[in-house]
Amino acid sequence: MKRKVMAICTLSLLLVQTFTPMIVYGAENADAEITVPETGTGETTEETTDSSTSESTDSSNTGESSTGDSGSGTTDSSTSPEIPEVPAPPVETPQVPQTPAQPTPAPSTPPTQTWTDTGGTGTAQSVAPEAGTISVNRNEPTDLFILRIGEKARKVGQEHGLYASVMIAQAILETGSGGSQLSQEPYYNLFGIKGDHEGQSVTFTTYEDDGSGNWYQIQSAFRQYPSYTESFEDYAELLKDGTEWNPTIYEGTWKEKAASYREATKALTGVYATDTLYDEKLNAFIEEYELTEYDKAEPSTSSGGLIIADSHPDSDFKDYAGESYHGAEYYAAGNCTQYAYNRVVQLGGYVEVNMGNGMDWGATGKARGYEVSHEPKAGTALCFQPGVAGADSTYGHVAFVEHVYEDGSILISEMNAVGLGVVSFRMIDKQTAEILTYITPK
Repeated sequence: MKRKVMAICTLSLLLVQTFTPMIVYGAENADAEITVPETGTGETTEETTDSSTSESTDSSNTGESSTGDSGSGTTDSSTSPEIPEVPAPPVETPQVPQTPAQPTPAPSTPPTQTWTDTGGTGTAQSVAPEAGTISVNRNEPTDLFILRIGEKARKVGQEHGLYASVMIAQAILETGSGGSQLSQEPYYNLFGIKGDHEGQSVTFTTYEDDGSGNWYQIQSAFRQYPSYTESFEDYAELLKDGTEWNPTIYEGTWKEKAASYREATKALTGVYATDTLYDEKLNAFIEEYELTEYDKAEPSTSSGGLIIADSHPDSDFKDYAGESYHGAEYYAAGNCTQYAYNRVVQLGGYVEVNMGNGMDWGATGKARGYEVSHEPKAGTALCFQPGVAGADSTYGHVAFVEHVYEDGSILISEMNAVGLGVVSFRMIDKQTAEILTYITPK
């Protein structure tokens, strides 16, 4: 069986993303460093591949993201200004388009196993650590990546009897905290699984071992998914169903077989990956980032009342799919406006691609003939003026109303309240709900 290089030594530069959180949590994190001993290059079975090396192992590759449209901030206010009467749509704040990282040619030799993760602020480099040392220093890009995928892993883990903590740690290790091209839109392959998914695949260069320790490059097809949700589901099915030649090859990762996440990571070592330190690396991530929180049945609520999730049992609508629809590119990536647009379109509604910043949606909608009111209604876009209920003091905010409760309070979903590209839910009381503006999609 041919084997491939495992994404132990991800040399992709983590994508630096600039964002303004709507509610401030915690302090800044120092750059991260993971150090592993020089014991040779790890590899995995044919089912998976190194998604970062298939994209690029040239660490000079970088990408930038800038968000002109915010819709998020840190201030609170108990009052809301009147919706301005305007004869024409408001002028939008110019958007700075996101520049994606571009792939570079693969090197002639497979990557080494030791590396330094600088948290997306520098270059990944080979290091020479002390023997037997594995350490992970927490960094902000990885924290954000965990927020983006954590609840998806929790849900899949609960449904399939698997440890979400282990899945998240593998996704971090396989993709360089979401920095590899294969893991990003439009591929969303978090685990480097080969083949195709419902007929969709993408080809990258990767390394293979001929069985004698001799490495060579080949072009391989990898599964392409509509979103991270399908990537997790497909991966969970692989662990539960195994391969055609061995249906129980991964049974050691099942909760019914493994009493702890440590037993599950041990079961992956030498099976999912030939790297003898694979479990230690996964355990280091799990412990540093406290990923066992995602092994619990229910998500925890933050101190600000936010529930970081893609779904909520009280919602009147189907779960957010995470897809980006045509026209969403006109809004700043990962911001509240892009999410509101995608959520409306996902559910069959229509709003225009130039509604403005979060605070502008009410005025723009009124000027263009949308039904606009202060009466809460499920399925509407919700406009916050600057400073109201945590909205950004400059750009305001826009969200989506998922449910209206009998007492007049509402459940909303939104993006960038916690971090760029992160979906969360929160409850808004009746008094606050009555001063906000609701735009009914056409």
